[in-house]
Amino acid sequence: MKRLIVALILTALIIGPASVLFAGGAAEETGWPSRDVRYVVPYAPGGLSDVTARMVERAVREENLLDRAFVITNIAGASAGNAMEEVVAAPPDGYLLLHHHTSFISHVALGVRDWGYEEFTPIAMLFEVPQAAFTVPGKYESLEEWIQYVRDNPGRTTFAGSSLGGGTHLMGEMLLEAAGIRDDLRYVAHGGGGPMTTAILAGEDLMGLTQLPTVLSDHLSGDFEILAVSSAERVSSLPDVPTFGELGYEIPLQTSHRMGVWGPPGMSDELVEQIAAFFERVVQSRTFQELAAQNGLFIRFESGEGLRRAFEQDEQIIMSLVEEFGLN
Repeated sequence: MKRLIVALILTALIIGPASVLFAGGAAEETGWPSRDVRYVVPYAPGGLSDVTARMVERAVREENLLDRAFVITNIAGASAGNAMEEVVAAPPDGYLLLHHHTSFISHVALGVRDWGYEEFTPIAMLFEVPQAAFTVPGKYESLEEWIQYVRDNPGRTTFAGSSLGGGTHLMGEMLLEAAGIRDDLRYVAHGGGGPMTTAILAGEDLMGLTQLPTVLSDHLSGDFEILAVSSAERVSSLPDVPTFGELGYEIPLQTSHRMGVWGPPGMSDELVEQIAAFFERVVQSRTFQELAAQNGLFIRFESGEGLRRAFEQDEQIIMSLVEEFGLN
């Protein structure tokens, strides 16, 4: 009996630690993240998606919010379609995530593609973004001056945007319609925020519309001049810049970009909740909040379910606007 007891004790001492090590290894292997996370930007460097994704990465890095690398990956082309196709076909393990916004909806509404956010797993909403009408310093004293120039010179100028069929395109169409000049000029999509701002600097386009974070720092440094913003109220960092509404241009949507985190289809609820909790820590971090204030973002964290509901509501509004404006 004593020999049996001793044998059982020895067996427990040998197998017990081994089983603990095995269990720990299994937990480490299945827990998120157990390897580097790729955060996909569906546009070229320099635009809203790229700028804000790098704000997320900076907060993750400076606040030590992840013990694995958080890698920004730009997959441009096809009005975000190339990145969408790569993420939607990825394994549902949370290691390839998409940083994308309301253009999911406007692309479908304007006929760029026939599928969108419903193909992905919604993980979290991060923030909302106003639009900014901008030009080079000294070109126009006000947005009204440029609008009057277009009226006086129909067909002689263009209006620059980042991509065709996106939220910026839709907001641009709404502004031009409200100003009564949509038939007097041509909208030019440059394929990303970087190429668009380059075109403005080169004088290829006299006025552009883009998401505020794309040009805010350049406005503050004097390289660009923001003449108006789409938000319902003035942006705190731009107290002297009026809103479209203040100028008499009533726009149905004050923000055309709600930025969300999306994953491949088929992700488990447990994994989605874990990743959403991580992104909530990101947007609540001091680093991100400071960057958001500097760049004119309005932080609005929502769960994946909240993100889905918001997109369903926006979809109804955007589809009706596109039909009203005859853009479809």
